[in-house]
Amino acid sequence: MTVKLTDLRDDIDAIVLDLRRERNDGEVPIDDAIARVRSNLGDKISEAADQLIDLTLRKLIHDVSGRKRLSLALIGQTSLFGHYSGIPAMITTGRGKKRDTTKATFQEADTWLSAREKEDTDVRSKNEKFRQMVEELRPYMQAPDETLEDAARRKFEMENVPQRDLLGGR
Repeated sequence: MTVKLTDLRDDIDAIVLDLRRERNDGEVPIDDAIARVRSNLGDKISEAADQLIDLTLRKLIHDVSGRKRLSLALIGQTSLFGHYSGIPAMITTGRGKKRDTTKATFQEADTWLSAREKEDTDVRSKNEKFRQMVEELRPYMQAPDETLEDAARRKFEMENVPQRDLLGGR
């Protein structure tokens, strides 16, 4: 029979509570907790190893994809997103789904930002640069299913058209 992670969590919780009770200051060093969990729950951990690895990998992927950077989309050797900082590399587009931020549609970006509006002030302020970027690119959107990259390319091209071409119609 496969170990349920919820049962394993309950067992870990009980161990941590025991450790808290044993210490007068209530502090539980993580290394001590890990050693006790490994010692007391070794068999259950072995049975749940694949589930634990998947859980850890999901967390790592989530952590990495939430880092504030964008993959570079280039025109020639110029980065379309080079002047934007504090932007998540990936956003969640559905349960268990992430998308490179540059490949996200405006609707996906709006949905992602909307979901974070309900968060506390610190979380909302962390996403303010992303919101600003989306709003700065929105005038360059031509269709609802366009990506942020599509709009950024259009913005870049418009901003880099030589003035003489604009004035002379060339």
